[in-house]
Amino acid sequence: MESSAPSENGQSQNEEFVRLLLLHQKRIYGFILAMVPNYADAEDLFQQVVMIMCRRFGDFEPGTSFLAWALQIARYELNNIRKTQRRSRVQFSSQTMDMLFEQACRQVSGIDQRIGVLEECLKKLEPADRALVYRRYEQGMKIKEIAQQVGRSVYSLYRGFNRIHLFLRHCVNTQLEAERGKS
Repeated sequence: MESSAPSENGQSQNEEFVRLLLLHQKRIYGFILAMVPNYADAEDLFQQVVMIMCRRFGDFEPGTSFLAWALQIARYELNNIRKTQRRSRVQFSSQTMDMLFEQACRQVSGIDQRIGVLEECLKKLEPADRALVYRRYEQGMKIKEIAQQVGRSVYSLYRGFNRIHLFLRHCVNTQLEAERGKS
C-alpha cells in the first residue's frame, strides 16, 4: 500500500501543475513575448520555461503565487540567454532588463483585474451581442462565418462589433477608474 501512495501523490502533483499552468499559460507566454524580439524565440523560450517549471514544481510552495514563481523562472532563463548571446549587436543592460521585467510583471498582474472587470461588462451586453462575442472570441469564428449563421451582412457585423468594442472599452475603463477612486 505504501508503494501506491507516492504515485498517487505524484499524480496529484502533476495534475496540480497542469491546472496551474493552464490557468496562467497565456500570461506567462505574454510576459516572454514582451521580453523576446520574435515569436519563434518566444515559443522556444516558453517551452523551455515550462520544462523547467515541470522539473522544479516540487520546489513550488503551495499558497504562493504560481504566476510570480513562473515569471521568476522565465526571468532567469532570459538572463541566461542574454549571457550566451553577448555577441549580438543589440544588448540591453542589466538595469534595462530589470526595468523591463518589473514593467512586464506590473502589466501581467493588472490583467487579472481587467479580465474580471471585462467579464462583468460582458454581462451588461444584450444577449444577441454576447452571442456574437462568444462566436467570435470563444469559438474563434470568422466574421464571414458568423454573418452567414446569423443572416447579417459582413459590413453590419463589423459595425456591430465596433459598437460592442466601444461599449466594452468604455465600461472597463469606467469600472477601473471607479475602483482606483475607491483606493
